[in-house]
Amino acid sequence: MDIPMQYRAYELVNKLTTQGFRIIAGDYKTDEIWLERKADRKSAIIRVKPQTFDWSNHLRQDSQIAYQQMQRIRQAIASSNAVFYSIYIAEELPVDDWEDVKHPRGEGTKKAPKMHTYYLAEANEEEEISQLNHDLHISLSSDREKYVTETDKETAAKRMKDVLFQEIQEEMENRKKIFSFSKPLFTYILIAFNVLIFIFQITSGEMENTQHLIDMGANFNLLVMEGEWWRFFTSMFLHLNFLHLMMNMLALFYLGAAIEQIFGRIRFLFIYFLGGLTGSIASFAFSINVSAGASGAIFALFGALLLFGLIYKKIFLQTMGFNIMLILGINLVIGFTIPEIDMGAHLGGLAGGFLIAAAAYVPNKKNKKNQLLALVGFVVLSLGLFIYGWSFNSSSPELKLIEVEMQLEENHFNEAISIATEALDDTNDETLIPYFLFHRSFAYIQEGEYTDAAEDLEEAIQYDHRLPQMYNNLAVLYSRQGASTAEIEAIIDEGLSHFPDDEELSKLKDDLQPY
Repeated sequence: MDIPMQYRAYELVNKLTTQGFRIIAGDYKTDEIWLERKADRKSAIIRVKPQTFDWSNHLRQDSQIAYQQMQRIRQAIASSNAVFYSIYIAEELPVDDWEDVKHPRGEGTKKAPKMHTYYLAEANEEEEISQLNHDLHISLSSDREKYVTETDKETAAKRMKDVLFQEIQEEMENRKKIFSFSKPLFTYILIAFNVLIFIFQITSGEMENTQHLIDMGANFNLLVMEGEWWRFFTSMFLHLNFLHLMMNMLALFYLGAAIEQIFGRIRFLFIYFLGGLTGSIASFAFSINVSAGASGAIFALFGALLLFGLIYKKIFLQTMGFNIMLILGINLVIGFTIPEIDMGAHLGGLAGGFLIAAAAYVPNKKNKKNQLLALVGFVVLSLGLFIYGWSFNSSSPELKLIEVEMQLEENHFNEAISIATEALDDTNDETLIPYFLFHRSFAYIQEGEYTDAAEDLEEAIQYDHRLPQMYNNLAVLYSRQGASTAEIEAIIDEGLSHFPDDEELSKLKDDLQPY
């Protein structure tokens, strides 16, 4: 490498760093340096290269290569709005016509970024630097005689080069340390544990059976309110089917490994389980359905990555940021468009994971004030969701209906009558009232209170939400109470008018016909 050119290149790089540019890459062998400066959501990406070209076609070829390199760098640093500047440090100008190379590459196109080219030789250096100052809104000056002897220039160039590449190496090492704080371990243990539990699920009962899922430890609001709070955790290890398991374990494999590497194993466990706990509580607060799955804990890992992105914004955007935001966005859109997905668990896990990650913070960094605020926020969020959920479930007529059905399945008929009666006194929901009446009538029948059962069924069939069993049971009750054939047939015909294809009602009508 020509010593004067090398010296001028590194001196220019040093001057650019004082003008707000930061070094983003470099090639030790060729002395090629890339710098970037962001301002007003725009990026200026500069390549400084010491090289003399005898012919313009060689300069054009290298300019094309530079443009492609800068495009890749722009994508790597996640800078969508960028302008390129390629600066050559040379001793002499090309012998043929080369001025067309200075025409901005990419000009006239909407999406392709522009690249401006500057060729600083002795004959035109002042003119090119003046243009560079104008284009970049900076203040550079040409000082070719700062060091008189070649030895001085060589010494200065070597010193500047060593300092610059030492800084680049240190930044690379620091970045490597950020992503390698520890090796993944608990991620793989959790995956294995989930798979083993799933195998036990499918071998110990029917996957489609909701009661089997509840018996295994699913998040079921009624039992949670009876004191079985451990279901908030056990539900994280249960899955509804093989696809549900595979999707969650695939997400855990990638996200969990990243979190363990960045945050460390202990922080990972806190984020996974405490963030997942918030997800389970949110599911308890906003849904009465039986819920299971690792989704809440997995969204907690998303939350931790968002926290990482706030602390290491540039590194996050330059590495995983775009993919993480895209995947998270897709999951949220899908969750809001498919009613069966438990978005309470997803959003609760996302918020809980973010807050507990902020409380634990990333390794080798501290922010005691923000950590304390995040911990308080996590506790307030979790307790607030639980209190809201308790209030919601205590007054939920839908949950009362589920409770009545459970009491009937366990042959606790007096309890079913009591719960249904209380719910009927408290609700005006005409979509639920007939079902409470129907279930209470069944309990009355089992207790031998046929008159009360008939009254409930007579009231139930006055609502739009009817069941064919209401007419079937009422007809049987009429028969037991000694009603006339005409009365029994009338109630059966009314039932068939609403449910003409019901086999039980049709059979009852046939049995009434004389031989």
